[in-house]
Amino acid sequence: MGPSEPPRPRPDDAGPVPLVAVAGTAYECGAQYGRIVLKDHPGYRTYVDMALEWKALPAGVRRLVERRAPYLIDVYRGLIDAAGPGRGRPEDGAGCTSFGVSGAITADGQPLSGQNKDTPVQNMRRYIVLRMRIREGPTILVLAYPGEVLGYGLWSTGMSLFRNDLRSSAGSAAGLSVVQWGLLALAGRSVKGAVELAREHRIAGIGNCLISDADGESLSVEFNAGGVSIVPASDGIATHANHPEGRQTGPFEHYPDAMERELSRHRVDRLRELLGAQRGRLTVGGAFAAMSDHERHPRGICRHEVGDMPNGATTAAVVAEPARGRLHVVRGQPCCNTPVTHTI
Repeated sequence: MGPSEPPRPRPDDAGPVPLVAVAGTAYECGAQYGRIVLKDHPGYRTYVDMALEWKALPAGVRRLVERRAPYLIDVYRGLIDAAGPGRGRPEDGAGCTSFGVSGAITADGQPLSGQNKDTPVQNMRRYIVLRMRIREGPTILVLAYPGEVLGYGLWSTGMSLFRNDLRSSAGSAAGLSVVQWGLLALAGRSVKGAVELAREHRIAGIGNCLISDADGESLSVEFNAGGVSIVPASDGIATHANHPEGRQTGPFEHYPDAMERELSRHRVDRLRELLGAQRGRLTVGGAFAAMSDHERHPRGICRHEVGDMPNGATTAAVVAEPARGRLHVVRGQPCCNTPVTHTI
């Protein structure tokens, strides 16, 4: 098989992503999670250590969290207490292609959202599915790295969130962290509220979040040195890859690799095309089929390691049903691995 040919399907060989299920008070949920991470993922502290930002929140951020989602403070207090001190480094990002569609696109009239995770291949064995049932708050159901709370998925509030790296020359120096903003957005009930939060408080750093609500509204929130840009859905479909598209954020696009720059645009357009072709009849299976597309193999929507390109591949795929509280997760490429369904 030549490098320009799509890969032939092979038997399911990646296996399911393990479920980490915790329940109780917010503090108990965080502490249980921390203990499980230390036991089952010794030496991998990247996201546990990133949680330390919650130990000394700026006064204004703390008041915002206490007003909108006070249980988050206790979740992180429990996680930090259980995990103890340490040092970790953020993960290096890679590709990723995300989507959100309204009920007008689907067969059952309910919205869908999701993402392919394109990362260094070693990450495939790191993923967990986190289900956190907080007694005094919502239930969180996300694909995550051990120790991560934000993740990729949905909450019982009806909100879902998926994320993309955004190739940019500089990030915003001011604002909420993406974790703070993302968790507060998911704690709300609408995309409109999430947008208002981003515009009022800004988001520090560089990235994109594709958010959806139970009513079927989806859009992308981009952030970099240009500030915050909103990229709305078109005809009920939102798709996003790794280049900024917004008026404020677009001028800061920076792609050292010209081929990847072009392929990011291809993935956005191709995924929109595939989802739109199923208007009125899209199912969860149809969404996974779209995320299994091999046009421009090996660097299309479903990405594979080929030859001297070893650093990135599709290592997971996720489809969420925000209104129904269901998360469908594939470990590895969706073209050749089987989804497992988890419920709120």
